[in-house]
Amino acid sequence: MPFKTKKIVSSDTVGSRLARARKKLKLTIEQAEEKTKVRSKYLRAIESDDWKSFPSRIYVLGFVRRYSEALGLDSQEILNEFKRQFDNFTLSRELETISKRNVVKQPSVIITPKLIYTVLAVTLVVFVIGYMVYAVSKFSKPPIIEITSPKEETVAQKNIVIEGKTTPNAIIEINGQAANVEDSGLFIQKVQLEEGVNIFEIKAKSRLGKEKAKIIRVLYQPILSSEPQVTPIITPSTTPSV
Repeated sequence: MPFKTKKIVSSDTVGSRLARARKKLKLTIEQAEEKTKVRSKYLRAIESDDWKSFPSRIYVLGFVRRYSEALGLDSQEILNEFKRQFDNFTLSRELETISKRNVVKQPSVIITPKLIYTVLAVTLVVFVIGYMVYAVSKFSKPPIIEITSPKEETVAQKNIVIEGKTTPNAIIEINGQAANVEDSGLFIQKVQLEEGVNIFEIKAKSRLGKEKAKIIRVLYQPILSSEPQVTPIITPSTTPSV
């Protein structure tokens, strides 16, 4: 039975050939550095075919030539092999760069009519819910009461005006009696004071029955006349004698 021959293609690279030659001479990287005057990190990069570690192609050519000569190899043959490998390496890097440039970056979010309608619908729902929450919270709160008159706690006049402001559509009662309230919430009520301290409870009621009350105290001190009282002197009448 005849044997079939198969051509074996060498997969040796420049780096592997140089590393094998160095090990055959039983040289360490440090010894090779001393012999070639090339830093050990570059020698390791050459043996690993790591051409990206070099600043430029010129550095690689010089270091490979010096390294191959120091190891007793045919430097020209090594350089020719390196040029073929380096050119392929450069070409592959250029092709990779071009392919990356040609890749169109797809937007993370694609705007479609369906997406627009969905966003509008969600926005409308959020707005309606927010308005309902605001309306409920507004009507569920008790009405406000702000008293603007009287501003003094002590007065000298018997008749005064209690004036203030409340929430629109609220009902105002002063000591249990309804007061006139305008649509804007303003209310004005005339009251008559008794001498001494007068207490008024002002109560505001909302449509939902929420209440809020304020109490004001007004001291009524009438002004007394400063003129002295003159008591008339009555002299007894005399009857002439007959």
